[in-house]
Amino acid sequence: MIEPNMYEVMILGQRYTVEHVPNLLVEGERCEGACYVSERTVKIDDALRYQDARYNRVLKHELMHAALRTSGLAELMDLRMEEAICVLAESISIK
Repeated sequence: MIEPNMYEVMILGQRYTVEHVPNLLVEGERCEGACYVSERTVKIDDALRYQDARYNRVLKHELMHAALRTSGLAELMDLRMEEAICVLAESISIK
């Protein structure tokens, strides 16, 4: 289980806060994770804290959105390409 506390990560020199949100909604839709670059915040649905593997996949996905947007690279691609890169990042594992 992931602890319920908020924590911070650094992305390209920018400090992002990771928050756990009960019943996370984005534009009225239920969502597992969301990235808010203007707020320097990544939000993860609180229910995922009990599913380590899924939590880590969603976190990596959202952190990649943050990296692409913070770097300005997201502006060079359409949303489908950005999503494809984020899905690819989900599969990265460090042992």
